[in-house]
Amino acid sequence: MADSKKLLFTDLDATLLSSDKTVSNGNLSAIGEMIKRGHKFVLASGRPLLSVLKIAEQYGWDGPGYYISSYNGGLVYDCGAKKDILIHSIALSDVRFLLTEAHKAGLHAHTYDREHVVSLYDTPELNRYIKGIRMPKLVVDDLEGHFAADPPIKAIVISYEGRERLSAFQKSVRDYTDGRLSYTFSNPNFLEYAHILSSKGASLSFLAEFLGIAMENTIACGDEENDLSMIEAAGTGVVMQNGTDAVKSHADYITTADNDHDGIAEVIYHFIL
Repeated sequence: MADSKKLLFTDLDATLLSSDKTVSNGNLSAIGEMIKRGHKFVLASGRPLLSVLKIAEQYGWDGPGYYISSYNGGLVYDCGAKKDILIHSIALSDVRFLLTEAHKAGLHAHTYDREHVVSLYDTPELNRYIKGIRMPKLVVDDLEGHFAADPPIKAIVISYEGRERLSAFQKSVRDYTDGRLSYTFSNPNFLEYAHILSSKGASLSFLAEFLGIAMENTIACGDEENDLSMIEAAGTGVVMQNGTDAVKSHADYITTADNDHDGIAEVIYHFIL
């Protein structure tokens, strides 16, 4: 069925984005061509919606045919219709628990509203994080009051010292989180918590049904642990040449090019065009 419409999910960091956080001309050209032919393109990221929207707008991906799966699938946005089409928020009590317990463990944690990175504590990790995410910070005392009208979707615990301390924290709170929240590592420094039904894979399945695209016509591209659910859910699961060995073991296809050499264009020309 060569003329069937395809749905392409791609992670951002270390997948679509080059090491300098830009999109190559080769990738841009291939994405534009697939949209012209009626296929659908999804930016799938652990980042908050506002951060992903800034990238979408920068490259002209804010019209029909483009979608965003943000917060690791917690919020799905239709760029053409300019509206949310799926939201899985988490309880404020869960957010407060994570932020408080992380602080006790000597780790930074925060959540997000629509415009800010929101934390109970102003830390060096927070200030480092907001530089990369291109969103302002907001330090609050009253989480419940701040989020009364619009509950948060994700919380993140950060250690720039690496994964070991985060793994220890994850194990220490499992009695509370297991069965209540989903969690994943988006890289060795970020441990991310969300609604139990939230994942990139679940958002891929949702969008495929929403758009009437058969699962065998879906492709997902990623490089890290938080991409694994969509790589396994998609008809074709792709891992970048620069991806981790653990994720590569689940791939249907591993690119020959990495994220600095038009790896996504390789996928588009091989599986879609």
